Amino acid sequence: MPEAIAPVPFDAPAVERGIGFFETVFLVGRRAVLWRPHLARLLGTVARFELPSPEEAEIEAAARAAVAAVSPAEREERGLRLAWMATTPDLESRASWRLHVSVRAIPAATLGRRGGASAVSLPPELTRDTPTAKSTSYFAAVMGLRWARKRGADEGLFRDRDLCYSEGTSTALVAWGDGAPFHSSCAALPSVTAAAFLAGNVRVAPVMAADIRRGALLLGSLTEVVPILSLDGEPCAVPEAMREAARAFNERLVTDASLGVEL
Repeated sequence: MPEAIAPVPFDAPAVERGIGFFETVFLVGRRAVLWRPHLARLLGTVARFELPSPEEAEIEAAARAAVAAVSPAEREERGLRLAWMATTPDLESRASWRLHVSVRAIPAATLGRRGGASAVSLPPELTRDTPTAKSTSYFAAVMGLRWARKRGADEGLFRDRDLCYSEGTSTALVAWGDGAPFHSSCAALPSVTAAAFLAGNVRVAPVMAADIRRGALLLGSLTEVVPILSLDGEPCAVPEAMREAARAFNERLVTDASLGVEL
């Protein structure tokens, strides 16, 4: 059986401990949107933790093979999942790590919030263990989204014990700030989509409930950029300029070839 599809042992570090990293890339036809930034984040994270790393060419070749296997239509939208997982205990050995690349349908729940999302505040006990790394250790995110859906919401927002909001379970959070958008000063994953949307104009400050209710956005590779319509059941403002900025950027994601790479 080829290594790429061989079963992962039940006691593999990726299974038992969540030792692995992943990226989800927006795929439009054969075009991987924001491919280079996603690749840079994955490889940069692996390097930061001084772990064995796949080669960039290896990842791209696997991605091309995965896309070719499904032959997507020109404007068909899907998700391209890149995963670098530890399958045996010796984390220092390159042989312990496996690259897996797959093409997946965009989840219905993700598509459902593209028109705007209702959000709820997650309890402080739900916290991502390493917020700045996109790791497969995803308990808080999975439980957080489940918690949100049970309360009729589209997304759950993490917050610390000072009630500062950081991000969603699978989305970045940006407060509109009356036209001067800002990220939260709480620890959060550096978002590829948010970086492209803000075009390098990074401002950081605590994001509190009042900031969200004055206008805020959720951003993700498959979610795109969407306004938060309500927080904990209370309506949030959706400034027209914010809505238009999100609409224009989402159009670019689908149509602007310069934002991606053909696979």
